[in-house]
Amino acid sequence: MISLIPIVATVLLSPWFVRATPFPGDGRIVGGEVTTIEEFPYQASVQLHGQHICGGAIIGHHFVLTAAHCFEDPYNPEDYTVRVASSEHASGGHLLSLRQVITHGGYNPQSHDNDLALLILNARLNFTEHLQPVPLATEMEPPTPATRLLVSGWGFQGEEGGDNEVSGVSPQLRFVEVDLVEAQQCRHAYRRVLPITQRMICAARPGHDSCQGDSGGPLVGYPLEEGEEATGEGAGGRGKLYGIVSWGLGCANPNYPGVYTNVGAFRNWINAHIGAWGWSGLLEGWSGLQ
Repeated sequence: MISLIPIVATVLLSPWFVRATPFPGDGRIVGGEVTTIEEFPYQASVQLHGQHICGGAIIGHHFVLTAAHCFEDPYNPEDYTVRVASSEHASGGHLLSLRQVITHGGYNPQSHDNDLALLILNARLNFTEHLQPVPLATEMEPPTPATRLLVSGWGFQGEEGGDNEVSGVSPQLRFVEVDLVEAQQCRHAYRRVLPITQRMICAARPGHDSCQGDSGGPLVGYPLEEGEEATGEGAGGRGKLYGIVSWGLGCANPNYPGVYTNVGAFRNWINAHIGAWGWSGLLEGWSGLQ
């Protein structure tokens, strides 16, 4: 998650946290399992000066979607790289430079509304079993309580200061399964913290969450077949990108769900910026866990 008031180095200025702050060492999957890039081939690592700071989702040959809060003004795109096609953020796969970072013009660092950024890569991605785009959800097809939701990333595995904390960014990609939290319930939980807008999705499960450094990473949903339980590997159907890890209060805090940027609410914005490059770019994408 990111802190609601930014974290500077390792000194916490406030007990409020957002899912990720653009500083090395922040980020984690809580209560998750080790996985491989073959299972999550759309996963990307966004890096600053060669160190993992945020996740990202590959959505086309030249495009990665991530969180706006991963880029603090003033920033230089030349300081950032993206690693793809690797289960480890520090090695393997392909390390690519950025042509441009487009943060949403309405991003508000105080409210975390419109927390979205589109990264334009300097190289064209050639898709393989280790490297695939994920299709985008639309506003007309929001997730439901029956949607299996998975979050992936290299973040910490526990909140700082906790008795069971596993220190540092995970070297190996991990994922966690979470459940949709209805908007009204989420607004009630955060009523004294920040407003939950229509451009946000909330998800949680006891002991399971995303956290610092997982920011910008993908929340991908899978439709379940009739009678199928929303647990276990290999949910049926095609995965779609419903959310981007954005913010929350603590990590796996039972009173405060994780909050994600609602990708469906930004389809016009995404399409407009990709179209401005003259590339069709958005493909049918990956077919889901095998």
